[in-house]
Amino acid sequence: MRLTTVLVAALLVATCGNNDARTTDDGGKQKFLWKTGGWGSCYAVGGCGEGRRERLVWCSEADGRTVLEVMCDPQSEPPTSKPCFTACRHHRDKLQWQVGSWGQCLPVSPADVNNVAAVHQPVAGDTRHDNLGVTQRNVSCVLVSHEAIKVHRPVDEENCFTVARKPDPVRFCHIPRPQDCVVGPYGDWSSCKGCSAVNQTRVRAVLVAPLNGGRPCPQLTDTRVCNPRAECLVHSSSSAEEGSRAPSPEYKLKLGEWRRCEAPTSVVSADLIEARVNTPFQQHGGHDALYIPGSSAGSSNNNNNNVFPVSPVLGGTSTESTENYFTFQPQVGYQTREVSCRDSRGAISLCLNEENYRSEMPSDVRPCVVAQDCVVSQWSAWIRTQDGCVAASGKIRPEIYERKREVVRLQEGDGQPCPHILETRHTTDRDQLQLCANKYRWLASKWSPCVVTSDEPTVGPRLLEVGCGGGVQLREVTCVQANQGNQPVVDDLCESLEPLPTVQRCEVACPRDCEVGQWEPWGPCMPLECPLFGDPPAKGYRERRRNIEVMASSQGLTCPSTREVQPCPQPACHSWVEGHWSSCDLDPGIKKCGEGRRTREVTCRSIYGGIVEDSVCARRQVKPVTEEPCLLPCPYDCVLSPWSDWSPCSHSCSSPRQIALRHRNRTVIAPLGEGGHNCPDPDEMLQMEPCNTHSCHGYSWLTLPWQSCHPLRPSERFNITANSVTTLDPELDDYFNNSSVAGNCGAGMQEREVWCMEAHAKRVPDSNCHPLQRPVSSRECWQVCPVDCHVSPWSEWSTCPQQCVPDASSEVREGEVAPTQSRHRVVLRWPSGGGARCPVLEELRPCPLSGARCRHYLWGEGPWSDCQLPATVECGMGYRTRAVWCYKNHRSVKVEPSLCLERNNGTAPSQSEPCFVDCQWPCVLSQWTEWSSCNQACSVRTRTRQLIGLSGSRVPCKDTGLFPLVETQPCPCARYTLQPTGPWSDCLLEGEGVSTSVAANGRVALGVCGAGSRFRRSECLDADGNLVEPSLCGGDSGLEEEPCLIPCPSDCRLGEWSAWGGCSAICGPGLHNRSRQIVHPSFNGGRPCGSLIEHKVCSQSCEVFHWVADGWSECQLIVADRNRGCGTGDQYRRVRCMRIDEGRGISTEVADAYCDPVMQPPDLNACHVACPGSCVLGPWSDWSDCPQPCESSQERQRTRSVLRSPANAHDGATQLNCPPLIEAQACHLNTTCFSYSWHRTELGSCLPLGGSPCGEGVQSRAVFCQRSDGRPVADRYCEATGEGRPSASEKWCYVDCPVDCEVTQWSFWNQSTCHCGLTGGVMVRERRVVTQPSEGGRPCPEPFIQHKSCPALPCYAWHRGSWDSCDLQGAWCGHGIMSRNVTCLRGDTMPVEPHLCQTAAKNSVDLKHQERCYAPCRGDCRVSEWSHWSHCHRNCQAADVGGYETRSRAVLKPPTPGGEPCPTALWETRPCFTGPCLTFGWVVGDDGHISCQRSDGVRVVGGCEGKPKPCTGDDCAGVQHAHCDTQLGVCLCKPGYEPQYDHHQLLLCSVDGQTTSDDNAAQHKVGTSASIIPPVHQTTASEDKVQSRYYYPQDDDISVWMFTMIGIGCIFVVFVAVSIYLMCNGSWSIMGHYCSGQSMPPPPSQQQQVGVDVPEVKP
Repeated sequence: MRLTTVLVAALLVATCGNNDARTTDDGGKQKFLWKTGGWGSCYAVGGCGEGRRERLVWCSEADGRTVLEVMCDPQSEPPTSKPCFTACRHHRDKLQWQVGSWGQCLPVSPADVNNVAAVHQPVAGDTRHDNLGVTQRNVSCVLVSHEAIKVHRPVDEENCFTVARKPDPVRFCHIPRPQDCVVGPYGDWSSCKGCSAVNQTRVRAVLVAPLNGGRPCPQLTDTRVCNPRAECLVHSSSSAEEGSRAPSPEYKLKLGEWRRCEAPTSVVSADLIEARVNTPFQQHGGHDALYIPGSSAGSSNNNNNNVFPVSPVLGGTSTESTENYFTFQPQVGYQTREVSCRDSRGAISLCLNEENYRSEMPSDVRPCVVAQDCVVSQWSAWIRTQDGCVAASGKIRPEIYERKREVVRLQEGDGQPCPHILETRHTTDRDQLQLCANKYRWLASKWSPCVVTSDEPTVGPRLLEVGCGGGVQLREVTCVQANQGNQPVVDDLCESLEPLPTVQRCEVACPRDCEVGQWEPWGPCMPLECPLFGDPPAKGYRERRRNIEVMASSQGLTCPSTREVQPCPQPACHSWVEGHWSSCDLDPGIKKCGEGRRTREVTCRSIYGGIVEDSVCARRQVKPVTEEPCLLPCPYDCVLSPWSDWSPCSHSCSSPRQIALRHRNRTVIAPLGEGGHNCPDPDEMLQMEPCNTHSCHGYSWLTLPWQSCHPLRPSERFNITANSVTTLDPELDDYFNNSSVAGNCGAGMQEREVWCMEAHAKRVPDSNCHPLQRPVSSRECWQVCPVDCHVSPWSEWSTCPQQCVPDASSEVREGEVAPTQSRHRVVLRWPSGGGARCPVLEELRPCPLSGARCRHYLWGEGPWSDCQLPATVECGMGYRTRAVWCYKNHRSVKVEPSLCLERNNGTAPSQSEPCFVDCQWPCVLSQWTEWSSCNQACSVRTRTRQLIGLSGSRVPCKDTGLFPLVETQPCPCARYTLQPTGPWSDCLLEGEGVSTSVAANGRVALGVCGAGSRFRRSECLDADGNLVEPSLCGGDSGLEEEPCLIPCPSDCRLGEWSAWGGCSAICGPGLHNRSRQIVHPSFNGGRPCGSLIEHKVCSQSCEVFHWVADGWSECQLIVADRNRGCGTGDQYRRVRCMRIDEGRGISTEVADAYCDPVMQPPDLNACHVACPGSCVLGPWSDWSDCPQPCESSQERQRTRSVLRSPANAHDGATQLNCPPLIEAQACHLNTTCFSYSWHRTELGSCLPLGGSPCGEGVQSRAVFCQRSDGRPVADRYCEATGEGRPSASEKWCYVDCPVDCEVTQWSFWNQSTCHCGLTGGVMVRERRVVTQPSEGGRPCPEPFIQHKSCPALPCYAWHRGSWDSCDLQGAWCGHGIMSRNVTCLRGDTMPVEPHLCQTAAKNSVDLKHQERCYAPCRGDCRVSEWSHWSHCHRNCQAADVGGYETRSRAVLKPPTPGGEPCPTALWETRPCFTGPCLTFGWVVGDDGHISCQRSDGVRVVGGCEGKPKPCTGDDCAGVQHAHCDTQLGVCLCKPGYEPQYDHHQLLLCSVDGQTTSDDNAAQHKVGTSASIIPPVHQTTASEDKVQSRYYYPQDDDISVWMFTMIGIGCIFVVFVAVSIYLMCNGSWSIMGHYCSGQSMPPPPSQQQQVGVDVPEVKP
């Protein structure tokens, strides 16, 4: 223990004495570290300019606890302040962000991906993070000085935040995934035939080449030893004996591979070559040098006369300028190869020095174009070009992503060609796509006002707003993003959603004016009040009323006053009411005739009808007599007729100037006899009395319109709520939310004026209308609060036009419209209540190009150079070159070439072409052009070439015999027949400007009518019936076309309605009609014509027509009786048909036809003037009604009474001597008897309300009671029969407001069924109905599906011939060229021009005519032939369009020492775009063997790594209670056992989690765990847990190792306790102070266990 204490003390002394040891731990890590806080704000004395910012710095332990600064190394202390700069106001325009170039794409962890994603969105198109990387760039804020020399001074970033948003310093990028090598199965073994075969070999091909650091390919060759046969052994020994003899020398040439094309120091122009006829050639440098005049034989070819300097543009050493950065011109160089001589043993010989070999020696130098590989940039980020989603029907709209790369430099010479620069990726996985309904929705605009179409002849169809009645409303629908602020997108994204209607019917409420009935008669003069005591007031009022028959609508004229009063004098609270007179009672003593008395009852009644005492009425008026004398005529008394009816009142009212009167009369029907009473005076037989005594003027209230609503102040609104106010706008929430505190909207009051009017024409004081109740003059109202317009975000700018002007000018010509692009936004909430109006909803701008012209990229081509050869080459093939560049609009603006490649199908103009220098004459010619096409049979096709440079001026070169410049070749002289097949298509409208615009529902509809074309298939056939090019028959498309016309629809136009005609009935219900004429009939599916005649019910009540008969005149006796003064005669009266207006008291005489002829009174009557003493009778009463039903067996009666008895009272005992008093008449139908029944008129036409041409209306018919003779009568006659009244006489109806059919634009032609050859096919396009037509609208144009024959085009295919043997130019071995024919065939038999195959097969590859080959010499490496190109490998899950295919070769025999080494490139790739997309996966064979297999069944090696490997029966045998599920390919536990996994390996199967001893034994076996993944549907609790291994000793075992570890642990605990005691109580002040503040004494239990006296530590 003492030794331990000493060691600890020494350690502490060493620690405190050494500062380095104090700040580091035993592992060399920093124990105490400097920590810094964030930098504070920049503080400048003047508020801006130079300043300083500070931060906190402190010392901390590694775990974060703060300690004294002396514990950290002072030399590494970070600074606490630094200079800074705060921009002043005048610096703002000099601040900008300076960005650097993006760095390398580096991989990141998934955690880093989330951190970066918080700042920058991940790359579109890939939601997985396994191939994401991060690239960074420097972004700094700089202050730019505007001096002559610009200086960029870095300043703090805060200064630039006010200028612009900081560019992203980091972004995601794609790290290409590693692709492991995948090889196919081995082929067959090579044969062992012949004694020279020592080994057998077999090879396999590379199917997928490794990329991006993937696993390399395994060995492609397998070798085994052939078994030697006996004869081969004998042959081998004999050969050895012969080989001991000296071989005869045999020399064979070997051609080396052409070396890389190198740029020479000088290039010779072929134009400098003079005529070389009879000119000796000089030897120079081991080759035949070209003789150039003016140069010596031994001089070098550096003379300025014959050497062209290398242009910097052609790859010189000078720096390229910005002007020629995008200019590409290749350079002509030379290639060399080694031509060596080998003997039979393969050794190099000196045969080249022999003259006979020199003359036959292949050339070892040739001109070439210096190779330059195509250089492309890195791929851009994936950009989404089409949104994708899943429709409710399950149809998937793929999400398409696109990425590009730029071509930095074009290929030159034999350099690598440019790869594809565009890649697309289609996402069609339902799990990665959202529902279309969740991403997009239709947004509808506000409905337009209610409109109708008016087709005026002079103006044409136009929309007119409906003021009253029916019409249609229109609106536009826009597809918007549902979750991004309703930003408009293309309508195609909402195609799968249920479309919203764009047309709906509407109805504008017609202003219904109030209708009132006739005035009732004036009432009695009423007092204002009736006092209990005293007299009533001197003046009163009388009142009349009228009923409201039709209430007014909100927009109609309000009802006039329905009550009217006028003053009247002497109103009475009580009045006398007189009863009827009784019959005349004779005085007592008189029995038959004479004087008597009659009585009546007279009562005093109040104005309310109650009987009161007579004294009340007697105060103001004498009581009428209740008894008066009367006379019952005796036989000789004068007898008068009864009083006639009162005549109509002469005036409707009375005034001081006119008094309304009526009269009645009676006549003498029996003159006075002897001793009888006298007749009254004639004046007494005429009575006149006033009528309509009321005044002609009444007083009533008139209400003026309500004034505008005036909002109340907030303090006045406590008693007015929105619930008490009726408003027409349902969006009250917007009103409350937008209410202004200032009180400019919300609850308010509105007022109106109320006038008292006399006769509805003159305003008088209000007192005149008393006692009528005055209408209200104020009411509560609600002032609509302003709601501002709210619009969506802007849509994306539309694309600029694709068709550009093909010239290089950037100025807009006169009359030419500059191309523009547009964007739009839609209204989400329309303004109301005076809110802010909507801003501009559409913006236009020129396409972003200077000069307002669309982007147009063209290839620029420089002039061809002279034909150039290296200085060491004399004649033969050379090359000439030209510069090529891509320019935009101007030829002076050069851009990157990829912009031109995109618009030219990836092709660029040739930069070099061969040329030929004749070896005999100084003539230089270009190469032959391609043969022209044979467009017609029996014609000629040509090809040309031209003289280059000075050759055109040399006489020998102009000799067409030596150097022909044009060659001709006859075309096949075959006969071709043009044969139309198939029917004609419908008339099709295709192309711009073909369709004529037609208005439909106020919108422009295209594709409905216009000049079009119809097509049918037209086959061009040869004599054998084979399909050939249409051009051979004079066509160009394989379709026959002829013009056609789809006529535009013309709507029907009608004239104005005529006035309503007369009613069909004089009185009672009838019909009258009106008509209109057709101005322009409907053609070609236009709107049909509506009804031309309309009927409407008309009616005039027959009850208002009455017969009015005046009183009878005196009886005009016949001549014979005139002297007697009595007897028979005639009397007359006037009978008129009058229309009586009882309300106004006016009667008007009308024609007799209006009154009932059955009820017409007679105007002539046979009268009898009774002689004195004869019987006098009264007039007949009306006929009684016949009983119903009317039968002839029944009768009706009428009676009359005796006015004066005759003198001889009785004729006989009982009868008076008078005519009969009762008359009977038989009942005859329609003469004396009538029946009654209900009748209905025909339904009238549907008439829209308010006179509108369409919309809701009423169709009415009259229901009336009709007499059996056809006369309409009052309803009471039919009601008396008990027959029920028919149903309602009017019903609602609708006159169609025309809604035209609207269809979509035609879809693109579906050409998927089109095929080349004679099979043909039909392509289809379709359109669908957007708006269904109404009955009166324009019907849908037909058809909805159109067919068009596919063009008759023959099939073309490339035919690749077999490769020829390797051409070594006479050499024995080495590198050569092999050739083949690549021909374009029509129908697999007939060769045609190559351009036909290039057009038909755009992605054709492997079209080389020549390819390098190698014939191995003795001892050289031997390789196999190239394999066939593999399948097109691409990412099938991501739906990649482009991929690559691979071919390979294998080493068959390695080289011997000194032999040609094996090539390093054993496989090569090329891009591809077609073919099936194949995948790789593990399969279990029938024999139980697991192998990797391609989806087409080919067994491969590689390609399945990282994928779960299925199980076999042997894999599961090592785990007890497990079995292999052959369908799932995994090991599963038997039922009742729980699986346990470790890294996707099934370890054991336990019962309820308990491991059995057998399971333990199985667990510890080596190599028995199945390397599989548990099934997806099975969930285990231990799958994701770390599997631990525990050692459990047996109970009867004694473990020495365990007790040893326990003892060592106890000793360590004692050591730690002692060390802590010594450290905290030592003499080291620093450590003691630290321990006193942090340490705690051990608990007493530990003190006892340690056995050391530890003193108490004081705080």
